[in-house]
Amino acid sequence: MALRNRLAKLIVDPAFRHPELLKLIFALDDITGIDLVKTLAPFKLVPASAEIFQRSFAHFVSGEEISLSCATQLAEIVPDDPAACRYLLIQAGEEKTHLDHFRNKLAQFGLGESRLGKYVSPNFKNFGVAIEERIAKGDYVNAFVGNNIVVEGLAICLLELGCKDMRENSDEIGKFLDFVLEDERHHVRFGERRLRVWNEQGRVNERDVADFYGEMWGYVENAIGEIPDVVESLGLESSYLLGEAKAFFETRLANAGLAVTA
Repeated sequence: MALRNRLAKLIVDPAFRHPELLKLIFALDDITGIDLVKTLAPFKLVPASAEIFQRSFAHFVSGEEISLSCATQLAEIVPDDPAACRYLLIQAGEEKTHLDHFRNKLAQFGLGESRLGKYVSPNFKNFGVAIEERIAKGDYVNAFVGNNIVVEGLAICLLELGCKDMRENSDEIGKFLDFVLEDERHHVRFGERRLRVWNEQGRVNERDVADFYGEMWGYVENAIGEIPDVVESLGLESSYLLGEAKAFFETRLANAGLAVTA
């Protein structure tokens, strides 16, 4: 292991095991107006500033909130399939576990949700609004496209492609991200398979899916465009992330038998 990573672990792992250390740093930031987290930036221990740290975690929290709400509501409207309903409730439970962990960690750092709310990309919030509009109409097909393909798929892209430095510099962060990532992979595979079944049963209107996917893709482009510094702090370039995410989404839709592109 590189010397930098060995040195980083001496700071990052204790900070995440004993959150009062980061809480103290953030409190000093507030009192002094000096971004002390930047002192860790040369080692890439955490995102390069306190604000970007908060903005990164704010988007993880928002994504889990969206998926928890949507999976819970989808369980009430999926047709004629008790097994699908049961899985969605399991999915909702897993989203709640992820969300509780992020919230607990942020609370330990002294970062309340009211403070985080101002950091979330406006277009990021549109994901949940658009999906819940489809749920309200009973449109479970497009709600699955939005939640189990786009929202969960974007989480996979961020967790697989990004967070490299945080993984290398903290065993605790790496283990939790891997735990979340495996759940998200299951959620996307489930969404892809349900869409394929419904498509084979003639329940899917491909033009409607194309329209809604196009709407969701617009939110993805706009949201990533609004947070280039956050994307960079996760070790990614916006154009690269967009290209990989688009390929990921459209491969999942193709596996469901849908020739849909944005």
